[in-house]
Amino acid sequence: MRVGGMDKGGMGVGAALMRVLRAAGLALLCSLAAAQGTPPPSSIPPPAGPQKARSCDDTGDVLSRVLCTKTLRVGVRTGYPPFAYEDNNILQGFEIDLARHLAASLGVAPDFVVVTPANRLALLGEGRIDLVIATMGHTLQRDQEAIFVRPHYYQSQTIVLGRKELEIGGLVKLRGNTVCVTVGNSTNAELSVNGARLKLFDRAASLVDELRLGGCSLVAQDDSFFASYLQQPAFAAAYDTKFGFAPLPWGVAVSREGGARLADVLALSMQQLHISGALQALAQKYGVDSPFLAQQRQLWSSSRCSQITSLGDPGCVMKPLDNQLEPTPFAHKVDRLENTIQQATGMKVTLAMFKTWVAFDLLFEGVWFSLLLVAGAVLATWALALAFGAGLTSHTRWVRWAVRGLLWPLQSTPLILLMILASVLVGAFGATSPIVSLCAAVLVLGLFNGSNAGQAVAEAMVTLREERAPAQPALSAAVYRARAQIVAFVVNATRGSPAASVMGVPELLSALTDVASFSSERITTYTLLLVFYMVLVAVVHKLADVWQARLALSRGSYA
Repeated sequence: MRVGGMDKGGMGVGAALMRVLRAAGLALLCSLAAAQGTPPPSSIPPPAGPQKARSCDDTGDVLSRVLCTKTLRVGVRTGYPPFAYEDNNILQGFEIDLARHLAASLGVAPDFVVVTPANRLALLGEGRIDLVIATMGHTLQRDQEAIFVRPHYYQSQTIVLGRKELEIGGLVKLRGNTVCVTVGNSTNAELSVNGARLKLFDRAASLVDELRLGGCSLVAQDDSFFASYLQQPAFAAAYDTKFGFAPLPWGVAVSREGGARLADVLALSMQQLHISGALQALAQKYGVDSPFLAQQRQLWSSSRCSQITSLGDPGCVMKPLDNQLEPTPFAHKVDRLENTIQQATGMKVTLAMFKTWVAFDLLFEGVWFSLLLVAGAVLATWALALAFGAGLTSHTRWVRWAVRGLLWPLQSTPLILLMILASVLVGAFGATSPIVSLCAAVLVLGLFNGSNAGQAVAEAMVTLREERAPAQPALSAAVYRARAQIVAFVVNATRGSPAASVMGVPELLSALTDVASFSSERITTYTLLLVFYMVLVAVVHKLADVWQARLALSRGSYA
């Protein structure tokens, strides 16, 4: 094959000479920087203005610090074979070896720091690591938080995987289905937009565990992660890929604060790894070779892209995935509010649910469904309390027996288990719309709490009969006597409403979980959720007190 007028069989004498000269130039730049405390001049693109000498005390420049300390702190993942994993307490994998190659190109030793998708960019921004090589896709959104080294070193796409008997025909068919994902995955927003209910995990390995245990029927993650599992006959026989979407280039990332020169030098190394075929050989070693790497090797070996100046050529470097979400008109005000809070308290608050329309729509939908859910649960609890109270004190024997038979499983089964059972029954009939799930959740909350409140009404009726024999007291008198218990179970129905998220009801817990899945922020998000339900419970309690007061007025001094 001819590439750039040279025989690519052995890269050609000219290409080999160019490789040697470029590598020697890189080594010379790094050695001069180390000797003089001055990082090599940037060439991607050339920096504006004169270059100032930097010493080892200049901690503002990451490259200077790396060369002076002879240590490159690399953020890597574990538990993600074959890219990064531990074997006998030794880090191994495609990305681990890549990190060693990059450190060697700088003449320094790698110092590995374990990161997660949720904290990798935070640790980079805080200066606790020098670069990240942790299966991180290069997106326009992440471009604002870090500098990505190009060329990219890998490309993947997100796949949705589940048991073979499940039929999911694409993103639009996910509405109402629960999908297990990892926090920080850049494609979580797209899953949320299409109506999927997300269940969050910190580690990708947990997805497979939950899939096997039945905790997740569908999981979404990079296809690269599932590659090794799908090669296992038993796994491949039980699970398959439903569909894939969002091709995503992976990049090495450095901090935006003082990391530009390090990014420039690493770009030269990445270019050489592609041209020499070392990167592709590394991928073959770990069984993750892909057409992308072959295409990149051919591209960077071409006459157009093999030059140092090609690292700034749009025809050579790939663009990041454009996954930026449409901002709300008040996003800039939210940013100012965050900064004000941080300056005043020293606490970093992230109000991601107000910054993009996707997150804001999820928030609005969650609040609306939560209010409907709570209102329905309160009314259902009250109505079913009367029904159970009347049934348990009925003069007809078979009615009493039937109600008692229903009462026993409702009172002895945990609420969450009832929710899961109802979800299975609703799903078996193919009714998975949010409204159907909402109605089913209201019924479960009403039955669970109404059965207990109804028993309290029945017990009050029994005591009234004993006190007023042979006169027959009305059901309203029993309700008045059991009013405190009824209020307690009405409030309990409000507290238990977030459990409806397991049924796919898009209430606030479910909505904010979806927001947290792509914003990688959970503390502020779930604090807001806590405050919302505290206020909601307080409001229901206040309304219940008003009801009790009016009930007392209507009955006068009757007890």
